Amino acid sequence: MVQFNTLHPDGTLTNVRTIAQDSLAACPFSIFDPSHYRSDETCKCDDPAEQAKMIKEWGYTQADFRKAKK
Repeated sequence: MVQFNTLHPDGTLTNVRTIAQDSLAACPFSIFDPSHYRSDETCKCDDPAEQAKMIKEWGYTQADFRKAKK
């Protein structure tokens, strides 16, 4: 299991989310951003809106997604 969270200076944690390592590994790109995973831990690489975000913000290309389907 991988835990994502925000650690505050006083030692408290917020925004805690745990995702199984198998779920991260199942993503074609092994994205380490918890918002990239649905509540059932499947990745959003097949979601057109998420693909647009990945292209705009993270530098992916449409060709990357075609290659990932193979």
